[in-house]
This record gives sequence, structure tokens and C-alpha cells, in this order.
Amino acid sequence: MKLSVKDKFFLVLKYVALGIFAIICLYPIVWLALSSFKTNAELYVNPWGLPENIGWENYIQAITEGHVLQYFINSVIIAVSAVTVAVLLSSMVSYAITRMRWKLSKLTLNIFLLGMMIPVYAMVVPLFSMFNKMGLLNTHLAVIIPHIAIAFPMAIFIMSGFMGALPKEMEEAAVMDGCNIYQIFFRIIMPISRSSIVTVAVVTFINVWNDLLFPQIFLTDSSKMTLPVGLTEFQGQYTTNYVVQIAAVIITIVPSIIVYIWLHKHIMEGMVSGAVKG
Repeated sequence: MKLSVKDKFFLVLKYVALGIFAIICLYPIVWLALSSFKTNAELYVNPWGLPENIGWENYIQAITEGHVLQYFINSVIIAVSAVTVAVLLSSMVSYAITRMRWKLSKLTLNIFLLGMMIPVYAMVVPLFSMFNKMGLLNTHLAVIIPHIAIAFPMAIFIMSGFMGALPKEMEEAAVMDGCNIYQIFFRIIMPISRSSIVTVAVVTFINVWNDLLFPQIFLTDSSKMTLPVGLTEFQGQYTTNYVVQIAAVIITIVPSIIVYIWLHKHIMEGMVSGAVKG
């Protein structure tokens, strides 16, 4: 179908507006990446220019002297643990709520969804008191457990919307073939719900990876700190070496960018299918 001149004009205008918006969003990341290869003198003289030489000295200094590698490992341990447990448990809860027949299923779903209305900052004092009595302060569990609880409402909301629309005939056929409930869940429901599971995993990972509040409050040992908290201490340690700080920031944001680019198609599918089918 041929477009009229008016339609072509608005189409071009739309792409120009989207291009400008993309440049605005990407420019800070590009500026950080270029600045991480500069020296402090280059950054002061021409902060918007290209680096004269491409070297990895800033990254090496950030890893060796700024202990970024240790912070990175701690962030990976916390993020992977929280994502794994949150995805597994929320998928089981969503399956039980949407696929099993019991009287309190809707009430249970509403109770879980009420968790989305509780501010994170309202949990800090009760959690600190509880972890202090349990002896969990200054451990990774003190950060992992709250993140699992925070991820639960959103995860159940997305997964229950997807699983609730799956046809019952699949499970009936599986039962006829001799499958038990665990085989139905892990071999049929989980693979079919991959897009919603990936959506929950990526959103939870980004939230945990970028979190500053819980690690800063519940962790006191610098060897157990995560990257966001480590960057705040890093700034105090290198008050004038801004290019090393920028290199550390790049190391921090790269995993989130890679995860999102790698799985963004599944994220869109999971959000759309959960919204439509739910």
C-alpha cells in the first residue's frame, strides 16, 4: 500500500524524533565509555573530545587498587542467588494459584499483590532489627532475603497472568501420559512460560544489581560490599582521579546492559503476553 505525502512526512518525523530520543539516552553511556580511556588532564582540558590514546590503565587501577573485582563478585553472588530463588518460588506460587483448584487462590493472589504497595524504605527498620536478632547482619543473606521478598509480588503478577491463560488440555494430556505434578510443572509449564520467567529474572537482576540501600545498611565489612556501595567508598578513596572512577562505573553498568540486550525480546514478549492473557 502506497503512503500519501502526509503519511510519509509524519513517518519521517516520527523516526527523526525517535532518533533524537535514542541519542539523548545513549550519549551519557558513550561519554562515560570514552572518558574512561582518558587521563585526568584530557578530561579537564576537553571533557567532550575523544581520548588521545586507548589504554586500559584506568580499568587496571580500578580493579587492583579500587577492589572493584571483589565488589563485582559480591554483586554477582547476591544477584544470582536472589534471582534464582525468586524465579523458582514465584513460578511455583503462580502455578499453584492459577492451575490448581482451591477456594483461597484468589485471596492468596491478592495478598501477594499487596506487597507491591509497601514502600521499600518502610522495611528497613524492621528488617534491621530482625536480622540483628538472627545474627544475619553483615552477611549476604541479609541482602538476598529482602530482594527475594520484594521481587515476589511483581513476579507473581507477571507469571500468574501468563500461566492463567494456558489451556487446561495440556495438563490433562500430560496426566493421561503418566506425568505427575512435578513433571508437568518442570517439563511443560516452565518451558512454555519462558518469556514471563525471563522477564521476571531480568527485572529482578537489574533491581538487585543496582541496589544501594540494603547493602549499605546491612553490610559493614568492605570485603562483602556490592558494586554500588563500593563506588561510594571508591569516590572517597580517589577524590581527584575521576577517570578511574568512571572506569569503575563502566564495569558496574556493563552487566545490566548485556543482560538487557541479550534478553530484551523475551522481556517484551513476557510483558505483552502477561498483560493481554491476564
